[in-house]
Amino acid sequence: MQIAGKTFLISGGGSGLGAATAQLLVDRGAQVLLADVNAGAGEQMAAQLGDRARFVQTDVTSEMAVRQAVTVAVDVFGALHGAVNCAGIAIAEKVIGKRGVHDL
Repeated sequence: MQIAGKTFLISGGGSGLGAATAQLLVDRGAQVLLADVNAGAGEQMAAQLGDRARFVQTDVTSEMAVRQAVTVAVDVFGALHGAVNCAGIAIAEKVIGKRGVHDL
């Protein structure tokens, strides 16, 4: 796949796996739109990545918010060629206890 010159939307792009993915794509010549619920982390990561990155605060559980992020990607970079989902949506619960694994 040709990555240089392409635009990718990365959910969860403000930190962790999403940020690492964004860094890799930018290093290979892509533009990235970081979509993350955490505005501070997303803005910081976009600044770190430079001119080929933008951030939009996005709650991926909201279809309207995701549609808005796609629109921003197209408006800013002219097209959207791919998406990488790194956003984690989970309820923090114990998975193991004294008697073994809890039902998930």
